[in-house]
Amino acid sequence: MFASVRKKAAAPAPHGATGDKSGLSLVGADMVISGDVASTAQVHVDGRIDGNVRCDTLIQGQSGTIAGHIIADSAHLSGLVDGTVKARVITLEATARITGDVTYETLSIAAGASIEGRLTRREAAPAAVLAAAPATAPASEPATQPTAGEPQPEKKRGRPIRPNEPSLLPALETPAAAVAAG
Repeated sequence: MFASVRKKAAAPAPHGATGDKSGLSLVGADMVISGDVASTAQVHVDGRIDGNVRCDTLIQGQSGTIAGHIIADSAHLSGLVDGTVKARVITLEATARITGDVTYETLSIAAGASIEGRLTRREAAPAAVLAAAPATAPASEPATQPTAGEPQPEKKRGRPIRPNEPSLLPALETPAAAVAAG
C-alpha cells in the first residue's frame, strides 16, 4: 500500500571539481617530496619539497624547505626557498630565506627576512585583460608592446622649442632668496 520511495543521495564531488578552494594539503615536518606539487587549494609545507609548487595558497612553516619554483596566488613564507617565487600576494616572515627572484603585486617583508635575488613588482591586470592575454608572450615580441585588446598609450607631443626663446632653467636654478629679493 505504501511504497517505499528512496531518494538517491548525491555522490560527493571529487575535490576541485566544483571549484571549491577550501581543501588543505599538508606536507609534514618528517615528509620529503621529490617532484612537482600542484593543488587548486591551500598547501601547507613543514617538510621538504624538491620540485616546483603550484597552488592557490602556499603556507610554509619555519622548518619548511622548497627547492624549486613557486607559483601561487598567495604565498606566506617562513622557511627556506631555493628558486623563484611568483605570487600575487607574498608575505615573508622574519625566518624566511629566499635564494631566487621574487615577482609580486603586494609584498610584505618582516625584519630579518633574507632575499638573494631580484624583486619585481607586477601591476595588477584587469580580469578582462587576463582572460584575453596569452599565458606567455611570444619570444619575438618585446615585453613592452601592448597586447591585442589593451588600450594603446597616447603619444604626447610637447610644444617645440624655438631657437630664440629664453630658457626657464636659469630661473629654476637661482636660489629662492635671490628671486624673492629681486
